[in-house]
This record gives sequence, structure tokens and C-alpha cells, in this order.
Amino acid sequence: MAVENRLTADQLAVLAPGDTVAIESGTTAAGFQRPRLTVGRVIRVNPAEIVVSVKVPGGGNFVQRYSRRDGRRTSGGGGAELVDMDAVNPATVEQRREVQQLDRLWWAWRRNRGDVDTLRRLHDAIGDYLQETGPRRSR
Repeated sequence: MAVENRLTADQLAVLAPGDTVAIESGTTAAGFQRPRLTVGRVIRVNPAEIVVSVKVPGGGNFVQRYSRRDGRRTSGGGGAELVDMDAVNPATVEQRREVQQLDRLWWAWRRNRGDVDTLRRLHDAIGDYLQETGPRRSR
């Protein structure tokens, strides 16, 4: 999880019930996994913690607790922290959606490598993605 987009102590101190917060989770200490960004709503603020409700697939809510000192999750479920929503770039979210679409097409082709139509869709999607983002140069 990135220090540069973590909420500061001053930002954590002014959170109140009803505020919307961004949550970054899913990264390991070494940063090997892609971070996941979700949105939650502050439901309670205690002297030591901030309680946040997050909607989960299927229509339920999951309650998580975060430290008021550093914004890191104190309840179970692995590492997560409250991050600055202004630092979350909407273009990054769109790029992730595009990459997820490429992943889905690749897995569909991998399951059935004889499916030429899926391979053609994958090839077209990769071409479109490279046209939009431009090829990355190696360092």
C-alpha cells in the first residue's frame, strides 16, 4: 500500500459519520498484487478507531474498523487502509477495467485454444488497448 496516497492524521481526525472514504486493499508488503480500491461510508467514530461500512457483492454490508492514528484496518481480513480519494485517478480505474477485459479474453482463449473467434477478439482488444495507451518502452 502506498504511503503517498494514505490519509494524513489531520484528514483522519475530521472524518465523521456519513463521510465517504476510499479504501485500498489487496497489496502485500512487497507490493506483488494489484491494489483494489473500494468505497465505504463512515458509520461511527470512536477515540481509537473509525468504523466503515462497505457494500459487498450480493447486496450485504461489511463492517470494517480502521485506526484513527494511521488509517490502517484493525479488523481482520488482511491489509487495507483509508486513502485520499483525490489521489485515486479515474483514468486508472478505467485502465484497470480495460486490462480486466483483456484478462477475461485471455482466460477464455486459454480454456479453449482452438477457438479462433475468441483469439481474434483478444487480438483486436490488445490492438485497441495499445492504440489508446501507446506502447510502453522498456528501460
